Amino acid sequence: MPGWHGRARMAAMTAPDTHVTDAPVAATDPFAPSTSAVRAFAALGLLLLVVAYGAFFIIVMNQAYSGDGASGPLVGLAQGAMGLSAVVGLSALALPGDGMSYAARRGAVWLQYALALAGPVLAAIDFA
Repeated sequence: MPGWHGRARMAAMTAPDTHVTDAPVAATDPFAPSTSAVRAFAALGLLLLVVAYGAFFIIVMNQAYSGDGASGPLVGLAQGAMGLSAVVGLSALALPGDGMSYAARRGAVWLQYALALAGPVLAAIDFA
């Protein structure tokens, strides 16, 4: 049966590899935004960050002028979250297509929005 081994080896070579990952999400999901659309959402997130910084400033100044004259204890964490939002947004916007996968870019944009909105929320927490 030497011919059988050769045919089995040939069949194994032509069989599809089940361990190879499928196509990217953008290719399989017809409703997924394209990479350029995700980059546009990252740019819009940077504009949202400007609005979030304005809300942060208003909240901190309101806490400073009313009450005990000090803002909440999480102001530093809020500033860090908004700064990290800018870094994540710029990386999602500016890194080339080969430098970041589609799923990572989409996740980065989600993280960018979450961190930008967390800034004013954390600044508004005042335990006094």
